Amino acid sequence: MNNRKLVIFILLIIALAVFTNTKQGQLFALLNPAQTNFTTLVKGDHFPLTLHDPSGIQYTLATPPQRLISTTLATDHILSDIVPQQHLVGVSRYVDYPSLSNIVDFYDPSIVRAETEIESILSRQPDLVFVASYSNPETVRYLLRTGIAVVRLSEFNSFNDIINNIELVATVTDSQAQANLIIKNLRARLSFIKQQVNSQPKPRVLYYDLNGYSVGGNALMNEAINISGGINVAQGKIPDGEQKISEELAISLQPDVIIMNQWVFNQSQGQASPVDILINKKAWANVPAVLNNKVYAVPGTWLRSVSQHRIKGVEAIASILHPNISQYDENNHAQ
Repeated sequence: MNNRKLVIFILLIIALAVFTNTKQGQLFALLNPAQTNFTTLVKGDHFPLTLHDPSGIQYTLATPPQRLISTTLATDHILSDIVPQQHLVGVSRYVDYPSLSNIVDFYDPSIVRAETEIESILSRQPDLVFVASYSNPETVRYLLRTGIAVVRLSEFNSFNDIINNIELVATVTDSQAQANLIIKNLRARLSFIKQQVNSQPKPRVLYYDLNGYSVGGNALMNEAINISGGINVAQGKIPDGEQKISEELAISLQPDVIIMNQWVFNQSQGQASPVDILINKKAWANVPAVLNNKVYAVPGTWLRSVSQHRIKGVEAIASILHPNISQYDENNHAQ
């Protein structure tokens, strides 16, 4: 009898866990591993707009919001070019970090550098809050329950994703005209690079961070290398996306060119360049990129951005791989 009760108790626990997980998946899609795109969908050609959150919650945005909070660096960057500052009541705390941001000191000090805690966000009484797939799940869940309009971005794997994110932010802030100019410029610069490198040799390139990270396929860095006229040696050798790999594996890829992050703190604190550190490692001595002095550091703010500023990283890589190509000029298209 005792065994029977124990079995029944265990079955009840399992049933409860399944039920709870199912409910959580319905209430908060970010916790559902089977779902990969968590971007807010917007229905409507003009205001009022209906925001469809991946969790199933909907919100009607009757008029263009006047009090915006950005909790992500990506939306800090996008909003800086399309929305007047007076509409921002909060931006992310990372916006003034020189090692991360392309717009340090852009926003007026009166605009709060928002923390991700729910109390900090609610105290600003926003009309609309921007979050991302990597935002704190509990914070997003509470925001959705308060009835505040929430727009979440989730895809950051390509320039198409960047453009889609700019269009999404512009739609919900009624800033399409300004966004169209940014997108037009971004597409023109990408097209110009592709034309310049089209007939050039394609060196084998490794993106490598001193912390041991590289990128496989289906990643913005992978696309940046391809657009710049190179071949990502890690694609197909490691899983898609950003991955930590062993030094032995990185060396075995034998790249012709190595691209590294030059973080601001390397310079400001007098630290050695990542290039100097790498080329002085004995294990790397026979790698073609090291033998031929083809190891380069590019500002991390350009290489890591998932906003319109990412184009600077592509242009930098293209110039490294093909030093003789022309540079894009907004007035004359080339110089």
